[in-house]
Amino acid sequence: MTDHAGWDPIDRKKGETARERARCAVEVQPGEAAAARELQNIRERALETLANYTKTKAVIRKEVRKEYATEIRHLENERTQRERVIKEKMTEIDRLQERMESLNNEVFGLRSKSKLWEHECARISDTYHRTVLYYSNPGLVEVQLQVISEYVDALARFVSVHKWDRDTVNMAERYRESIHAKLCEVVRGINRNPKEDTSLVSARKNIDTVPADNDTKI
Repeated sequence: MTDHAGWDPIDRKKGETARERARCAVEVQPGEAAAARELQNIRERALETLANYTKTKAVIRKEVRKEYATEIRHLENERTQRERVIKEKMTEIDRLQERMESLNNEVFGLRSKSKLWEHECARISDTYHRTVLYYSNPGLVEVQLQVISEYVDALARFVSVHKWDRDTVNMAERYRESIHAKLCEVVRGINRNPKEDTSLVSARKNIDTVPADNDTKI
């Protein structure tokens, strides 16, 4: 069935649909182009912003490094100096430890020698005391004085039973003074020569009483 112009209604409808599609296509293409241009602009602005950021970051890094370059060099020099000082101190500590070990060995050797000398001094002291006791025995003096006293007693008994003239009396007085003077000399000689205590115990006491200022220092 056709209308008064001779068009088929179905064909007319199809034609109208095709024209609508064409019109929509024409309208969509300009929108997509605008969106693409906007996207491109956004991309360009983003790249420009990123480039500015990268440039700014590099400038800031450069400025900061320049600003702190002197301080960094100072700190590096200080670190180098401290490392050198620490190395020197470690070397000094090693040297002192070796010295202390050497001194400990020397002290051990001196103590060993001291013990040997102590035993030797004890032996000499014992020998000296035995010698002194032999020659400085009070009994030796006492025996001689007892003999003298017995002679005088015997002489006193003898003269008491006889008669004597004045010359004998004068002679006896002279001998009395002489004998008295000699006995006084004996007493003075004993007082002038006291026996010293040279025992090992006494020697240790004498060492302990020595002032600290006289100690031998290494």
